[in-house]
Amino acid sequence: MTPEDHVGITDVLALYCERIDEYDMEAVVDLFTPDAVMDFGPGRGGALRGREALRARFAGGQAGFRRTHHHLGQVRLTEAADGRVHAVSSCSAGHEMHDGTQWRVGLRYVDVLVRDGSWRIAERRIEAALVEGGPRDGWTWIGRKDPEPA
Repeated sequence: MTPEDHVGITDVLALYCERIDEYDMEAVVDLFTPDAVMDFGPGRGGALRGREALRARFAGGQAGFRRTHHHLGQVRLTEAADGRVHAVSSCSAGHEMHDGTQWRVGLRYVDVLVRDGSWRIAERRIEAALVEGGPRDGWTWIGRKDPEPA
């Protein structure tokens, strides 16, 4: 993977956060391949395939918020033998409902990106690390080992 690929991929991940916060659904789905699969979690819509399904899910889900703020954290990239890139990135997302109440979620995006003219997300799975003040059901939770007994 070249330094230019690294920049291009991290730009796609950051643009997702920017565009979802701007409620620019066309720009969001353009970051995905036409047949992309995204898994929102078992109680949050599950796995959806294709830009049309993703557009509908993004638009419907985001319409419930007055505003959001997705802050991308660390990003780790691994190149596969077939040229695809596996990315694991952290995101802290704040949500403000139309009544002014707020909640936050710590997320992990587990992605596969491909070069389709430019880098695009072909697969994404959302995993939750923590949820503060919001719905705790329906998420795929990040696996965590139990500490050894003292």
